[in-house]
Amino acid sequence: MSDTDVVYRERPGKLKLWFGIPWAIWAVVMVWSFWDHWSRTGEVPLDALLVLGPLFFAVFSIPGLVSYSKRRYHTITLTPQTLRVGRDSLPVAGLTLESPDSGRPPRLLGGASGVPMGMREVVFGGSGGERYLVAVLDPDAFLAALGRVISPSSQG
Repeated sequence: MSDTDVVYRERPGKLKLWFGIPWAIWAVVMVWSFWDHWSRTGEVPLDALLVLGPLFFAVFSIPGLVSYSKRRYHTITLTPQTLRVGRDSLPVAGLTLESPDSGRPPRLLGGASGVPMGMREVVFGGSGGERYLVAVLDPDAFLAALGRVISPSSQG
């Protein structure tokens, strides 16, 4: 297999769902709210739109931002030579399925500050006694794919 052959890929988050729905709801609410005023006067109250628009998106875009963060920091791409998680990239050659007992907490890959709700954590070892933590949606599938690409001599 070449390094371009993807063994495992995981892309959490549903950006279109969480960014598209608030825009659609906002448009429907604005038309419904101001239709009577617009049909009588022919004017749209811009002051109300300028206040309600940002207020609406300050509250209702939070799920979209969480979804974007999951997509940015927890996307996993595993090839025979490289494991990419978010912004981090590791060579597969130094990885082991067993997590060494180094006494240090594992390093969360991807660049995020924690494991998001709805995802599970998987801990595995690296070269030099390093421990890594990855947030995944399907831990069994990820570990099976990682076991396929790790060389048998480093598995244990």
